[in-house]
Amino acid sequence: MRRPIDAVEAAKLINSSKKTGVVVIVGVCEVTYVGRASARLKKGSRLVIIKRDGTLLVHEAEKAQPKIWNPPGSSTAAFVERGTLVVKSVRNKPFETVRISFETVDFVDTFEIGATELELVGSERDFVKKLAESPWLIEEGMEVLGVEVPTDVGHVDILARDGRGRHVVIEIKRDVATHDAVFQLARYVESFRRRGIEVRGILVASDITSTAYDYLKRYGLEFFKMRR
Repeated sequence: MRRPIDAVEAAKLINSSKKTGVVVIVGVCEVTYVGRASARLKKGSRLVIIKRDGTLLVHEAEKAQPKIWNPPGSSTAAFVERGTLVVKSVRNKPFETVRISFETVDFVDTFEIGATELELVGSERDFVKKLAESPWLIEEGMEVLGVEVPTDVGHVDILARDGRGRHVVIEIKRDVATHDAVFQLARYVESFRRRGIEVRGILVASDITSTAYDYLKRYGLEFFKMRR
């Protein structure tokens, strides 16, 4: 029988390694999420992954998507509370927290794992097909709702739902994205918002012009870079 790992030692390892490597924790824990909604996972054995960009993922034994997660840019801290290891992840905009309280820690370690850009080869239609089959390449927890979805302003390349339940409009360009692509995506997003639907917009391309990127930020949209 494996001996549980000391909570103090586990917290030290997590805090010293979270920005330089990928931290992997396995143990029996309870998880709570508080943000635009709330969720709770009762006590159970789970896999927790903390990436150096702030991403936190809580996995169970089945399915590709994490049960609960926080995206890149979140801040994670580990500490001991009444002898129990607690891992807390905080996202500021919008404010969301994930708190993981471990009853036991069976494994904790850090690994040096590289980061590369997504490289796809083919036509724009090939890109749409590939990303529709593997939406996690763009973001963990993404679920595709439809491809070439019609709206009153055109057809959306991919309509998805993120891990928080929000709709995501994904516009894909094979080459460098210009301001025209941003305006097109903004029209799609506005079409959903007029119907009272909470929606994000993500522009996927091999690169983006500086002018287009400025407009992208002005409209509150997102950019995902892929390599051809």
